[in-house]
Amino acid sequence: MKKFRYRMKIFGITVMLLLLFVSLTAATYAWFTSNRIVNTDRVSSRSGSETLTLQVSQTGGNNFKGSEEAAIVQVNKTVRTELLPVSTADLKTFVYNPATLAGKASEFQVVKNENYYYHGRVYLMAKAEGQPEGSRMALYFDQTEKSGGSLVTSQKGLLLNAARLGLTFDGKTPLIFRLSNKTNSKNEQVRNTVLNGKTLGDNKVLNGTGETIRQANDPAVSISDYSISMNNGSTALPDKPLLYMELNRVYTVDIYFYLEGCDPDCSDSVKLNGADLHLSFFGILTD
Repeated sequence: MKKFRYRMKIFGITVMLLLLFVSLTAATYAWFTSNRIVNTDRVSSRSGSETLTLQVSQTGGNNFKGSEEAAIVQVNKTVRTELLPVSTADLKTFVYNPATLAGKASEFQVVKNENYYYHGRVYLMAKAEGQPEGSRMALYFDQTEKSGGSLVTSQKGLLLNAARLGLTFDGKTPLIFRLSNKTNSKNEQVRNTVLNGKTLGDNKVLNGTGETIRQANDPAVSISDYSISMNNGSTALPDKPLLYMELNRVYTVDIYFYLEGCDPDCSDSVKLNGADLHLSFFGILTD
């Protein structure tokens, strides 16, 4: 594990999304409740004249209002109770299958108006006074027992095998996470995406610009790769953080949730599965 020198630890941002998924037709639909809330305990660390507080807000810029709890504001106009399988490699271009032929997904279109997936937004800031110049806060996921344990839970877990969580900070390099390290059994998987006469294999997704659709490597990584853990009472850090946050800077956090339609686990097996998603962040002040 990579080690960081630090003077204080910041606990306190908790993002919670409670999601309920069902299916009404042979196609895979995802439904979820509107309980999309961001919480923070606003825990402050103080040493002499040095202070640091991690804050969350529904609004950014000069309108940033740090609070203990802020609802995630939906950005797109998609009906938030209905999601359809889509595919992406960059969280910018999403591709969907409008029709099938002989059970194979062989016709694709670029998603317009951000349909079929959920896109929400919140704002974060590490508010500080008296900290050394150049200090930053390293941000991680927290799946320890103290924070509530696993970030995802499910009745059967099958839906989480096909779902993806995407994050961008200030619209920069996207981070896409697998919510489960498990896979469905072989008889519950499908490989029915056909592009240019060839069926896409494992760990492939669709991407493109304009109307040109191409295959790409699935960029999704395990959410545990960016999560801290506890080892004999000590905090063990992943190799790298989600983000190095500059102090007193407002960050726009875009949140995407979708079903990866090219994942073999995105099949009828995900029907009627319930799932809860609870995101918790952990930060450490670094030099």
